[in-house]
Amino acid sequence: MLIEKIGRYEIKSEIGRGGMATVYHAYDPNFERDVAIKILPRAFVHDPQFRERFLREAKMIASLEHPAIVPVYDFGEEDSQPYIVMRYMAGGSIAERLEQRPLTVDETSQIITRLAPALDAAHASGIIHRDLKPGNILFDQYGNAFLSDFGIARLIQQSNATLTGERVIGTPAYMSPEQVQGEKAIDGRSDIYALGVLIYQMLTGQVPYQSETATKVMMMHLLEPVPDILEARVDLPLACQSVIAKAMAKDPEDRFNTTAELASALENAAEADDTTQVTRIIHEEDQTTVSDKPDQVGEAENLSDPTVTHPGTAPSPPLSQNKRRSPLITIGIILLVLLVVGSLTISTLAYVGTNGTGPLAMLAQASVTATLKPTFTRYPPTSTPEIELGAVPPAGVFDTPTQVEPTETPTKSPTQTDVPTPTPEAKHPVIGGADKIAYLNQGDIWLANLDGTDLTRLTEDNTEKFNLQWTSDGEAIVYISGNCAKSIQIDSGRTENIVCFNFVDLFTAFELSPDEKQVAITLDNQLYIVPYDPGALTQVKTRTDLSEIAECEHFAPFQRNLVNMVRWSNDGTLIAAELLTNLGTGKRANVIQLIPIDTCIPNPRALDNFPPPRFEMKGYNKNPIIQNFDWNGLSLFTITNNVRNDGFGDLYFYSTELHTARFEVNPIDGTCCYRDPHWSPDGSHIVLAYQSYLGGANSVTQLYLIPYGSLETGANYLPLPLPEITDSREKPNPILRPAQITH
Repeated sequence: MLIEKIGRYEIKSEIGRGGMATVYHAYDPNFERDVAIKILPRAFVHDPQFRERFLREAKMIASLEHPAIVPVYDFGEEDSQPYIVMRYMAGGSIAERLEQRPLTVDETSQIITRLAPALDAAHASGIIHRDLKPGNILFDQYGNAFLSDFGIARLIQQSNATLTGERVIGTPAYMSPEQVQGEKAIDGRSDIYALGVLIYQMLTGQVPYQSETATKVMMMHLLEPVPDILEARVDLPLACQSVIAKAMAKDPEDRFNTTAELASALENAAEADDTTQVTRIIHEEDQTTVSDKPDQVGEAENLSDPTVTHPGTAPSPPLSQNKRRSPLITIGIILLVLLVVGSLTISTLAYVGTNGTGPLAMLAQASVTATLKPTFTRYPPTSTPEIELGAVPPAGVFDTPTQVEPTETPTKSPTQTDVPTPTPEAKHPVIGGADKIAYLNQGDIWLANLDGTDLTRLTEDNTEKFNLQWTSDGEAIVYISGNCAKSIQIDSGRTENIVCFNFVDLFTAFELSPDEKQVAITLDNQLYIVPYDPGALTQVKTRTDLSEIAECEHFAPFQRNLVNMVRWSNDGTLIAAELLTNLGTGKRANVIQLIPIDTCIPNPRALDNFPPPRFEMKGYNKNPIIQNFDWNGLSLFTITNNVRNDGFGDLYFYSTELHTARFEVNPIDGTCCYRDPHWSPDGSHIVLAYQSYLGGANSVTQLYLIPYGSLETGANYLPLPLPEITDSREKPNPILRPAQITH
């Protein structure tokens, strides 16, 4: 029977139960937020010294303040049973993710890089986790990783009433040799060992040491050599094994000194040039002909960037070491593959020689048929110059904008609908009803004309920003930084705080309605729709204050679902909300709902819900994340899923009028990956960020402005003439300013 309350906390559901604790999802009415409550076993109640230790350890855990450590809000006793109250993490754990598939090297590196400073900070304070395992690494709704359960193992280990009757407490699969031996003077390198085990499991889906009893597993940590991870998963970079071996060294002196060192080594492994590794994947397959195995050659993503897979892509099957062949054999087999593939056109050979990296580049681009598909170069002949979107064409090239129909020739013609004709009213190009673009790079907001001129760095504080939005007059940009909504005037560069919500953990949306009479705000995933009155907003100090200025109590807050992002219809009567919900299978997922807000009623019925049940994005069943979406305010949505580099994925379009979707449109050479798509002011174009997955972790990002009507016509596109964004995980969030035409 589920208990109803623990202290002041109202219990919603039981999250999990184990030997060390039972965890509940609860609601804190005082602070109006969801929390997680961990109740420790009753076995400790009878230990006369436990309460003193519990109080001391709980205070220690609560003192750990770090962005990657799950914060502890409260602790106490209920019916003589101790409990700890923590932030509720909506994104599940690594354990849940590993139930679906192993992670890529890039994904694993991102998680470890985020957690490393947290562990090192704890170790510097003399605090050792002692129980790192998949269930203790949790995620928020955005996929950010957090460490949980600091000190719990220590608290239990110090009690006379252990759960097993033994002095060694921990999880055998992740225990360091010194922890197995019961050494009291362990340090942070014990956690580093456990992290090495975790990395092995994250990449392979299994722990390195397995046996039928916990005792045998612990003995394997002491006596068995570190397994070769390349035997469990051959598509990994070769450097992964050295990282695992050093992290899991039997002697602590032989391990990494800090978690940061381990994270850096793993990041280097993820970014390494693994052409040799890719070659090994190809030539270690059995002797079946390539034409019988089209997926092994036709999928460029599996050949060109082995550390990156789309959600749902299974890892290559394990192969034994004795099948590895020499480079000469490899070259011979690749040449044989080329013969099997068929006749190669001269243009294809030229492409490989000038733009590729040899036979592997050819295989990555080729279709396994009797004749290869024509390979299109991105640069047309000099007789037909290609015009970058937004650039003013050279004199005499085009007298008027001309629509060039796609052809079947190996060189794609450019889409000329975007060549602007300068007019007396506009000093710079106007495309899609826009005259300027703002975007994020290096933690700051940049501004430029669409032809790349007048590039200006508006901010210089190098702090995290997101949710960029133009004001309707085009004179300012509104954005979120930390827990504050801010605005910056583009002429003066003056920045002002609109409102700061210092009483919440998460502030994810501040979206002005088209007429700027209302604003949609999400705080800890609760949606509030209130009048946009900067003066009134500056007086908001609590959730109650925010609710009191709302015109409709049912949307302040909206109670039906947790909400992340919001978009408005053009007339301000509907919102499209990205929800965090349950698909009915127990798995959390992002979905978009179309919700009417013109009538103040509780829980208005959604007008549409997607992707499910309307369509399914690639890999959605395993990784149901929507990275970003935008709405033209009428019936068209553009959506990206999450494939790589912290949010780049495939591009989708959906019509709420027709209830149909366009799948993996991917306009740049038909390849992944994209993020932050936004409609132009007049709804005719899409601006987005693109990076090729062929570049791996070293991909550069460029911004494109693409006419919606030209998609899937074979048109060729060039990026806007702006500097490349070199951080592959940058979130550019490009937005277009409605044209400010002067007469």
